[in-house]
Amino acid sequence: MKYLFSIFLAVFGGFLAYNIGIPLPWMLGPLFLVGFFCALKVEIKLPKKPLPLVRALLGCVIGTNFTNEIFININQIGKSLFLLPFFVVLMILCTYFVLKKIMNYDKKTSLIGSMPGGLNEMVLLVSEIGGNERIVTLLNTTRIIMVVTIVSILTHLFTEDFINETSEILYFSHLDDLLYIFTISIIGFFIGKILSIPGYSIIGPMLLSSFLHAFDFINVTPNILLIIVIQIYLGSNLGLYFKGINLQEFLGPIKAGVLSTLISFIPLSLFLYFLNFLGFDLLSLILSYAPGGQAEMCILTLSIGGDIVFVSIHHVFRVFFVIIMAAFLKKYLLKS
Repeated sequence: MKYLFSIFLAVFGGFLAYNIGIPLPWMLGPLFLVGFFCALKVEIKLPKKPLPLVRALLGCVIGTNFTNEIFININQIGKSLFLLPFFVVLMILCTYFVLKKIMNYDKKTSLIGSMPGGLNEMVLLVSEIGGNERIVTLLNTTRIIMVVTIVSILTHLFTEDFINETSEILYFSHLDDLLYIFTISIIGFFIGKILSIPGYSIIGPMLLSSFLHAFDFINVTPNILLIIVIQIYLGSNLGLYFKGINLQEFLGPIKAGVLSTLISFIPLSLFLYFLNFLGFDLLSLILSYAPGGQAEMCILTLSIGGDIVFVSIHHVFRVFFVIIMAAFLKKYLLKS
């Protein structure tokens, strides 16, 4: 009954947000409603076993957008990717200053907490080097929630007319492609796991799906209901991070998450202005450079019909770059 109530709450949150007109309703609705009940200490239980499959399905869905046109635009994408590491390093330095000098966290927690990598990867890393896992979890969760909310509002304002024009969607179309999507997702998941690819649950299926579509081996279209289910599940799981939050105990990390996220918008604004000046589309840049979760930013791009190829490549590259940099820093931090 607890599982059924929690699933109902997540779905109801999506329907409520959709009817109110909240941007990215099927993700933010469950996130805020489940998070609200968790903060009130209502016991919310969501099945965790489907999470790897849901992330794999999202990776496969993202990969379906990689057509052979990517080879035509790779030159343009490469210019933006070249600047991305400089943005990441500048963001880390700004965020580290807030966490170390203003919030007075220890060096290990401050450094890992300032890195915009995957949530799971960063929490695992900070536990290995002896930092504070709870603080890093709250920092990253606060950052993801803030970025998803702010960026979804911005994209909604930029694309309001476009969304209204394309709101008529056939919910039961392309059901025959679901078998292919599930098969590619599962195979890609295990390939990623065997090869120890960072974030393999989403990146493995995405790489396999994008390879098959880019070289025209297969051409499938994801069903819109599948995308909605993915959003509801991922959004409600983000809401679970509010479980057991004691305002007095966790006010510091939450405050640090808010401050560090706001500080990160300074280098973000500089790079967005420069790249937009070079002729890049501002909406695609916001979605690509915003330091939100990889899955969340990609699903946001899908929901508004944005350039998913441009956006997903940037987030995959960012995660890879951060994890590689973290691997080198790990040795230094363990010695210190």
